[in-house]
Amino acid sequence: MNDGSREASSPRAAIVLAGGRASRLGGADKATVEVDGRALVDHVLAALEGCPRLVVVGPPALARPGIELVREDPPFGGPVAAIAAALGVLEASVDEVWLLACDLPRAARIIALLADRPLPVGVDGLALVDAEGRTQWLAGRYRVAALRDAAAALPTVDGASMRALLAPLRIETLPDPDGAALDLDTWAAIEHYRSMTDTPEGLDTWVADLAAELGLGEPDVPTALLLDLTREAAHGVTRPAGPLTTYLIGLAVAGGMSPADAATATRRAIADRTG
Repeated sequence: MNDGSREASSPRAAIVLAGGRASRLGGADKATVEVDGRALVDHVLAALEGCPRLVVVGPPALARPGIELVREDPPFGGPVAAIAAALGVLEASVDEVWLLACDLPRAARIIALLADRPLPVGVDGLALVDAEGRTQWLAGRYRVAALRDAAAALPTVDGASMRALLAPLRIETLPDPDGAALDLDTWAAIEHYRSMTDTPEGLDTWVADLAAELGLGEPDVPTALLLDLTREAAHGVTRPAGPLTTYLIGLAVAGGMSPADAATATRRAIADRTG
């Protein structure tokens, strides 16, 4: 839980990179690959709900209400070219930005881990480090001015590496032991993730039957989201916390909170317990 000694300064803008060739997926449009019933990019956008400015870098097929879609120059010029294109449409008043890849099905956990952590003085960015020690540069938040300066200092952004872009920046890393920054960049990774999150056989029928018995009609139950949150609470807090967490989320949604906001708040509380 936030102890009040630090002022939260969650970014007012986000950049989502979704324009790569996805060569490890045989050229498939990675952003639109479905897991848990929706496209990968939509998982990321849902996690960013409430962020005032959303910029997606990718092809026209990714147009969504409420976002600004831009394209890197040249197309398929790499992540640095994509970042430069997105920075080009951000207002000068935007001081911090989320920087996320499009293939992060647990993006909401990333937001929960980093949203309440102000960038310390002298630090240009925050990024997660996975259990294998790899820094996930596209699972973080950064000072816009630092990114602009770094991009301007490169001979060219076309084909430039993230390492080259971020080398001049001072980036603080945080551990990600539970895999919030898990990215799905191969078919094997996608199928493995699907196997972990598929709805058990008969569960949808049970939900419908119980809803009828409780006089709830035909509610829109975010089954995959609730199962994921139940697992996270059981793992991150204690096993009996799983069903209690689901019950409390239900109360919050009944009180008017959206499922996405309830999920973000829940993951923030879990992260506070485990951090």
